[in-house]
Amino acid sequence: MVPDPELRVLSWNVQGAVPPNGSIERIENQIKFLGEEANLPDLVMLNEVTTVQRGRWRESLAEIGYTEIIDTLEWAAELRESTVPPHQDYNHVNGNLIALHELSNASELTRLSPSIRYGPWENADLKDWDTNVPEKILNAKVTLGGREIELWNIRAVPGSMHGEEKLNILENTYNRIMKGTESPCILAGDFNSPKAELADGTTIPWRHDQEGELAQRWKEAELNILLGLEEKGMADVFRVQHGYGELDILDVSHATRTDDPESVAPAEVKGKRFDHMIASEELNLQDCYYDHAGFHCSDHAPLIADFNA
Repeated sequence: MVPDPELRVLSWNVQGAVPPNGSIERIENQIKFLGEEANLPDLVMLNEVTTVQRGRWRESLAEIGYTEIIDTLEWAAELRESTVPPHQDYNHVNGNLIALHELSNASELTRLSPSIRYGPWENADLKDWDTNVPEKILNAKVTLGGREIELWNIRAVPGSMHGEEKLNILENTYNRIMKGTESPCILAGDFNSPKAELADGTTIPWRHDQEGELAQRWKEAELNILLGLEEKGMADVFRVQHGYGELDILDVSHATRTDDPESVAPAEVKGKRFDHMIASEELNLQDCYYDHAGFHCSDHAPLIADFNA
């Protein structure tokens, strides 16, 4: 018999990029999904939580036992009111949230605030914290079994809309983890990457067929965040569990080429695998899957992973 996991983690883009998608009804359906279908994961790491519904999210999560909650929505709200360029070009209507359930084996969810002043790289030329949308990066830690686990919850904005800002988010996160993370780590979120994955395991980033300095930077940013953290002992938990090629399970998270993903079998859903979880191998992955049922209240399927840390 497989033992119950010590830590169940859910990562989910709740589709709040457009404010109406943060409606009370949608939030209620997503809260119901967390409680009744996802069985109250220990940690939930959410993307695109709308700023205007921050109170609703916090109240609703608390009602189902998520008593420790952190988010970046106050950053988004403050920047949305800014008249300083270039913030008028960003809507700043949503951010990221992490919540810890009161019955979890983990405890002490603490938000971290990376600074360009400190770290093991004081003499470096780049301080790795240069994004105009800081609400898309939420750094935190929890304690499990007497040791800390570092958490990174990110959402890379679409490159087609925001260009290099996507690269800033990916590069900042990758460099921070590589240079500063010493404890076991879980990185999760919507990376808006890659463009494709082949059956032999080849990862194809956006702009892979273009030349020039920006295209090269683009390819490196995506491949570093998706594959480069292996140097840090971190791996893509879905691929560790299931491998590549034709799978009989849901292996995409954003149904870009299936109009009604709920109406077809999970293996028949067509789209992109944009949502990822990359975790330290020492956390001992037990299981990992995209939950097809989540499509009924978001255009992304949640990714769930069980660890026996």
